[in-house]
Amino acid sequence: MRKWLIFIILLLFNFLFIYGINQTNILMFNNNFMIYLYPQPEEIKEEEPEVVKEEEEEEVDINFNGESVEQIGKKMDKYFEKTLLEGYGEYIAKSSIKKSVNPYLIAGIMLENTGCKNECSIILKECNNVSGIKGSPGCFGGTYKEYDGIDGSISDLIGMISQKFYTPEMQVPNKMYKDYGKTSTWAFIVSKYMEEIKKVK
Repeated sequence: MRKWLIFIILLLFNFLFIYGINQTNILMFNNNFMIYLYPQPEEIKEEEPEVVKEEEEEEVDINFNGESVEQIGKKMDKYFEKTLLEGYGEYIAKSSIKKSVNPYLIAGIMLENTGCKNECSIILKECNNVSGIKGSPGCFGGTYKEYDGIDGSISDLIGMISQKFYTPEMQVPNKMYKDYGKTSTWAFIVSKYMEEIKKVK
């Protein structure tokens, strides 16, 4: 009986010893596995944020009938001198040419509509509207559109002309006045302004 008791104790001891070794191996394996899945902080490399380069505005070589934007702009500003339109010459030239619109036509329309060679109209002074375009918000609650700045009104005028009169042949006052909803007198005045600006030195 005593021998059997000693045998059972030894067998139990061996079992517990082997079991302990197995559990240790399992624990080590699991820990290594976790370390593999979750690297230590010093092993983690911070990725440098990607620098997004802003696209540079495409430089376009633009001119109109051999004249540069700067040349046309200077002529216009000299003609617009001491009016609310002064300083917008280059903007008119650049924006018009990019839309394939005659910049002198835009200047002529603006001058005819605003009367700025004498005294600029109230819708230009108060609502920055250079062309009599209608829309909302209305200037003084009326039908003519009120703009935050003159450049927005110029841009809308150029856009409208480019859509309705999209070829150089169409952009001639005495050919376009009927489709533009104007009279031959309008065409004569716009043409006069165009020629005067072209001749500015």
